[in-house]
Amino acid sequence: MAYTDKLKSTRVYIAMGDGATPETFTNFCGINTKGLQQTRATSDTTDWDCADPDAIPITVRDAGAADWTISGSGLLHRPLLATIQTAFETGDPINFRFMYDEKPADQVIDGYYQGPGFITDFNQTGTNGEYVQISITISGAGKLNFVASS
Repeated sequence: MAYTDKLKSTRVYIAMGDGATPETFTNFCGINTKGLQQTRATSDTTDWDCADPDAIPITVRDAGAADWTISGSGLLHRPLLATIQTAFETGDPINFRFMYDEKPADQVIDGYYQGPGFITDFNQTGTNGEYVQISITISGAGKLNFVASS
């Protein structure tokens, strides 16, 4: 039998750059649900058969703009609150990473996704008897690249 070569979600994290040179990235500790979504807009045109106008037409589709979003939710790591709040308030894009952190002895994915973005959604919730939870959405402000580790 051959089973799926799986990766535990604890080996994936979201990180934010500090804008310095060289840039240092901080892991959003406490975020335990992480997601990366890539989308592509399309331009659709209906094309009719000139030789048989009664035939069912086909759809011709061209690729349009690409977009991406990183989302995460989990526990509030109190030392990061001011950093995330400042990033939310800035009008300048910040570099973000969606990191795969595999153990070196078992590494298959060798790299990470990185691109400029804005924190467009930042929620904090607290329920008595539980710990404060946060959720963030980062919307792309430029190209998302897969960067192979060296």
